[in-house]
Amino acid sequence: RSPDRPQPLVHVGLTRREDSWVVSIRDNGRGIDPREIPRLFTILGRGHVEVDGSGTGVGLALCRRVVERHGGEIWMESVVGEGSTVSFTLPVLAE
Repeated sequence: RSPDRPQPLVHVGLTRREDSWVVSIRDNGRGIDPREIPRLFTILGRGHVEVDGSGTGVGLALCRRVVERHGGEIWMESVVGEGSTVSFTLPVLAE
């Protein structure tokens, strides 16, 4: 973390829709160009490789596979310089 960057923050939220839960994870990181987002959900589709070279490129692809196998959806919203939010749904189990 550089001195000119704000303290890293992560917020996890949970909302219930009629038949699903929506989980959202938001950060105040550097953000991602929205055009790069679809690639991040594919195996080895890393972002910001030219900046720091970190990551394996399987994280969000694996999350997508798990969420979809449980009948949910996953998506990301991001603004460069402001941060990103990854959200996913999972069905509500019988009560």
